[in-house]
Amino acid sequence: MLGAKNLLAILALGLALAVIFFTGRYYASLRPAKVDLGEISLALEREAEELNATLPEMVSENVRLDKATTGPGNALTYFYTIVDEGDIRKTDKLRGQLLQRVCTMMPEYRERGTIVGYTLRDPAGSTIAEISVNPRDCQ
Repeated sequence: MLGAKNLLAILALGLALAVIFFTGRYYASLRPAKVDLGEISLALEREAEELNATLPEMVSENVRLDKATTGPGNALTYFYTIVDEGDIRKTDKLRGQLLQRVCTMMPEYRERGTIVGYTLRDPAGSTIAEISVNPRDCQ
């Protein structure tokens, strides 16, 4: 026959295992669902294709959006041309503005973990800045 101490030990062990099991399940449920990169890549390719069908387009007085490309992996890059030479020097504040844009105005990219890149070129087509915004940088 089991003694009272043995019975208490078995009950305590059972209770501890149940707590560990349910705690593990709870924390596992908090993790974001696995992201299907193939599905995301296809969605990004469709988005870039649809956007590219409308380009080039002047997005402001001195900036033209020329094209969008996808990859590598879960990334989308926009290519802009700064058509006014005088505005080229104003790119130093741009990283913060683009980070804010991705964090506040692009929820679908944040949720999918898409890295959004921006390549800025001068009127001759030379790259003057490359900026990459990772949604993990959003606070």
